[in-house]
Amino acid sequence: MAKYKSNLKGLRSNAEMTLDQLADATGISKRTLITIECDEGGNPSIDTVKRLMEYFKITFEELYPDK
Repeated sequence: MAKYKSNLKGLRSNAEMTLDQLADATGISKRTLITIECDEGGNPSIDTVKRLMEYFKITFEELYPDK
């Protein structure tokens, strides 16, 4: 299964949030957020991706611009 690099770290940095703050705000574990932010990109669930898109009010393409 292909893995894509997310823009999560940039979005979080622009919002001036720590990983802990984003985890608390979204209900997504800090470990999962770290995995999504890493170069490998992880393989997040659809629910996780939807929660991030809803929180940042962005599209899938904005979260994963290099897909």
